Amino acid sequence: METRFLETFRTAADLGSFTLAARRLGYSQSTVSAQIQALEVEAGTPLFDRSGRRLALTEEGRGMLDLAEEMLALQRRIPHLAGDPLEPQGDLSVAAAESITVARLGDVLGPFRHRHPRVLVRLRNATCSAMTDWVLHGEADLAFIILPTVRHPDLESLSLVEEELLFVGPPEAEEDLLLRALEEGRLEEGFIFTEQGCSYRTLAEHLFRRHGVVLEHTLELWSMEAIGQCVTSGLGIALMPRVYARGGIEAGRYRALKAPPLEEPFRTQVVWRRNRRLSPGAREFLRLTREAAEGWRAAGKLSTPPSTEGCTTPSPPGSALPQGV
Repeated sequence: METRFLETFRTAADLGSFTLAARRLGYSQSTVSAQIQALEVEAGTPLFDRSGRRLALTEEGRGMLDLAEEMLALQRRIPHLAGDPLEPQGDLSVAAAESITVARLGDVLGPFRHRHPRVLVRLRNATCSAMTDWVLHGEADLAFIILPTVRHPDLESLSLVEEELLFVGPPEAEEDLLLRALEEGRLEEGFIFTEQGCSYRTLAEHLFRRHGVVLEHTLELWSMEAIGQCVTSGLGIALMPRVYARGGIEAGRYRALKAPPLEEPFRTQVVWRRNRRLSPGAREFLRLTREAAEGWRAAGKLSTPPSTEGCTTPSPPGSALPQGV
């Protein structure tokens, strides 16, 4: 069995399409089909259900996917056998929400790069749901997300710091703008959403549905920086973490709005695949993250109480890393 066939199989399973897998890998579609068929012959069973518009894994295919991820992870370790086993090296795939990357991860990426120059960190941004899928499918070693506490049978998680989420409006906005809209069932100013699947969007949509609010107009943007610029320009209000919004509020680019309390606290967490051995680089990245999180929690306790209503909750106590991290 050739390991490149396993990479093709994993890519097709992730994208649900031989055509998309061929495009990503730079193969012809016939090459992808031939490699999958070779795997199915060796496995003695179909790995995909091809009856629908989108490819779906069979039960045997799901088992093959787990094996493929393990074999590909082992293959990545082979080139480093001759190196110092105690010195982290190789690739480290890290996924993080844009707001975490901007406001939090600088405290980790810089020190990690300085101490471990032989590790190549590959950093990507996406929605929290997409990034957890990357971890589950072996496309990311670690994912930094902002969500209520993650509970998933195939994921380990480490809670780092509780994040206050703020609704923000343009500088001239009145603080009770959102509260009035929720009471009246109508938001004339409009709302700027993040992309589908983002935890901030899900929270905002749930709040508006619960209060029966009619949105006069909406925008959808993928960049938190672009959302902040649109808020400043008066194109609507938005929801973002206080740690990200703080600079814009202090600079007078937008204003924090009063809002009802969250039903469940949101936390910055790092997740990784359960029962999957972490590389030395990943374990060291987690160690430095834990150290940085102590500073994040301390800064949160010392910050000035916010002017908005209800979104403040105490920072959680320090979380211990799994044994050996």
